[in-house]
Formats: sequence, C-alpha cells, structure tokens
Amino acid sequence: MREDVERGLAEIVRSEYPDAEVLMGTSTAGIAHAAITGYILGMPMGYVRGSAKDHGRNNRIEGKLEAGQKVVVIEDLISTGGSVIDVVDALREAGAEVLGIASIFTYGMQKGIDRLAAAGVKNVSLTDFETIAAVAAETGYIKPEDVARLIAFRNNPSDESWIGGAR
Repeated sequence: MREDVERGLAEIVRSEYPDAEVLMGTSTAGIAHAAITGYILGMPMGYVRGSAKDHGRNNRIEGKLEAGQKVVVIEDLISTGGSVIDVVDALREAGAEVLGIASIFTYGMQKGIDRLAAAGVKNVSLTDFETIAAVAAETGYIKPEDVARLIAFRNNPSDESWIGGAR
C-alpha cells in the first residue's frame, strides 16, 4: 500500500510538474512521503516547518533550496488548505518557484479550494473524499444512502442535519 502511494505521488510529479527540481514535504506528515518520492524520482528533498526553530540557525526550511528552483510541495491531506498554503508562502518568500502540490488525499472542502485558488497554487491528489465515500458504499463498508450524508457533512460540518440519517 505505501509503495503504491509513493509511486502515485512520483507519477503526479512526473506528469503534472515535469520541470520540478526539488520536493519539499510539509511538516511532519509530508516529510516521509517527500523523502521516499524524492528517492524514487532521484530528486533532492527537504521540508518546511510550521515555524522557525528557536535554536541553532533558526531554520524554517530544511534541505538545500536555492532561489529560483522549481519546487513541488508534498502533502498528506488537504482540508481547508491553510497549512499547505503557509508552506507555499514560506517557499516563495525564500525565492522558490512553487509549481504546485502533490497530495495523497483532499476533502474537497470549498474553503480549501478557494484558498488554493487565491494563492495561485495547483493541487493534484491521488484520491478525494467523494471517491473514498463511493468505494466505501460499493464495498458495503457504509450504506449507499450514507454517501449523501457524508458529503453534506463535508460541505457544512456546522450544520448537524446530516446526523439523523437512515436507521
């Protein structure tokens, strides 16, 4: 399974971001994925912390990154997009040209879609919420009528009308 994920991320980088020079993982979940994907592709990788270290060189970005390099951010999952956009901003401030994001999963929340668009950054995910829900229904893990409830929750978690469901 893990090998499939890493090969899938490598294929996203190859097909969607062929000019990529460096992979940067998000801290902490994206680090291992960026490292393995970088190994598969023979590309250097690094990662971006949520904030600068409070000791040593006070780095926020770890790994070799030169101004102007073309970077793809590797992320595990995207919900509202806030944390990954923070990483994109840090890389841009360091002079990188962020080509986009390769992620494992996205919820497809409107807030995340809007934030990514506003930041001018493309995301390509291996899978998404609708696909997982559909497969769960097809395999009998959930009832088919639960798919609409799950999507209603995803679209508006504060509206609890989705809770009742079929009994």
